Amino acid sequence: MNSPSPETQLFHKAVKHWWASKKSAKPRKRAQGGTRDANLHGKTMDGFALVLRDYLVELGVRPEHIFAGGHLTKTPSILPSYFRPSKNWDLVVIANSRFHSAPGDSGVPVLYAAIEFKSQDKSIGNNQNNRLEESIGNAHDFWTTYACSGFERLQPRPWLGYLFVGNYEPSTDSKPVQISQPHFRAHEAFRREGSELQERFSGPSYAERYQLFLKQSVGARLYDAGAFIVTDESLAKKTPNHRIPLPEFGPENFLRSLKAQILAHYPLKLR
Repeated sequence: MNSPSPETQLFHKAVKHWWASKKSAKPRKRAQGGTRDANLHGKTMDGFALVLRDYLVELGVRPEHIFAGGHLTKTPSILPSYFRPSKNWDLVVIANSRFHSAPGDSGVPVLYAAIEFKSQDKSIGNNQNNRLEESIGNAHDFWTTYACSGFERLQPRPWLGYLFVGNYEPSTDSKPVQISQPHFRAHEAFRREGSELQERFSGPSYAERYQLFLKQSVGARLYDAGAFIVTDESLAKKTPNHRIPLPEFGPENFLRSLKAQILAHYPLKLR
């Protein structure tokens, strides 16, 4: 049996942290409901921030140029927005920060990369439309800000990544979900043979919808790369501890795309 790739091993570490955070998170009174409270307070995605930081440092990025924190932290990953004052991305790579510069920095700020993390535990269909609308809106806001010089420099073009991890049983991978098309036909990607003649039909599963979202959003250049990672209790203690339903959105392509951005644009003098 082939050993996991370095990229898969890296994501294995992150998913291991994800599971540990889930199990250690203690529900609070008056929680928001379901598993969202654990997602908010358990820092479930910190493992991805840590392994991506290490990955970037190995590529030559200075640690002081990697930001992955909130408003009150020493490493705020906050960027300006066009349709709102700001957006707190999960991880950004910036040189020459105006107020968090590193020794030797000079010139205007340069944004090299930004990444959005999303996590969902159980019920893959729970609020899926809201989650996807938020992700589409965040990307649209990001590129509108960029086009209007909100990041001050148009070159190099920043890299935008989307990373999703969910706890779903394999049985949900292809379970059909009803689609309604009362006035116009649904987009071709979501239709099935003969469905154009039906007002309601069985369409792609919720897991397949996430995959279609990644295909469409990367194809439309809303995101430069995406990762769709699935795990469940039966995999939690195995190696690797996750599944990749769609190989093109696995750790290898995601990390290699990020690597290409850094090697192409992060100056050698900064490494």
